[in-house]
Amino acid sequence: MKILCVVQARMGSERLPGKVVKPILGKPMILYTLDRLSKSRYIDKLVLATTDLPKEYPLINIVRSSGYECFTGDETNVLKRYKRAADAYEAEIIIRITGDCPLIDPIIVDNVVSNFLMYNYDYVRLDVPETFVRGFDVEVFSKEALNRVYEKVNKDEFKEHVTLYMYKHPEEFKVGHVKGEAIYNKPYRLCVDTDEDFKLINEIFKYFQDEYISSKDVIKFLDNNTDMVKINCKINQK
Repeated sequence: MKILCVVQARMGSERLPGKVVKPILGKPMILYTLDRLSKSRYIDKLVLATTDLPKEYPLINIVRSSGYECFTGDETNVLKRYKRAADAYEAEIIIRITGDCPLIDPIIVDNVVSNFLMYNYDYVRLDVPETFVRGFDVEVFSKEALNRVYEKVNKDEFKEHVTLYMYKHPEEFKVGHVKGEAIYNKPYRLCVDTDEDFKLINEIFKYFQDEYISSKDVIKFLDNNTDMVKINCKINQK
């Protein structure tokens, strides 16, 4: 059963253009996401999926020169990009991660995959932001579920957001949620969408000086350093 992890990223972020290649301690942010995911016990293939536009060349060059594979496709129809990537790599299970989560935790990823494998789900997601900190986001779904969505949807909102149709239609798909206990049920924001978000992430890595710091230690650090939390506490998720 081949498990493909697709990291979705592009250079054209509206609020922070080029964010995925901004350096943290001299290293492009996207490589933190990929390197941390490479520690997963379940992922058989890890690939970055971006658009086929020339503006993505800096991102593609960084990723490929670091030994990771890239898949390019439609800019606006992200669903199609995922479908083509899943076909190309003959995936049976797909993990969806966004490239703006440099603190993604492979232990959490594997926990979500375990839940998917244990039960008869079509789609399982980490319970973000209800009981899990934003920035650890993980979604897992079957290739069969992806195929069904691809053949069925025609609205742009479902093409732009790969899994939106799945979790909005629980009557058609068996949907599971992995909920967090108290330590992870915090109002912190660890994804990168703005300068403030990037500043917080940069401060965290600067403090720990460890690319593979665990999510649990990051949360404990924020619990004990409320001034850090204030850096991006007023940012609204788009």
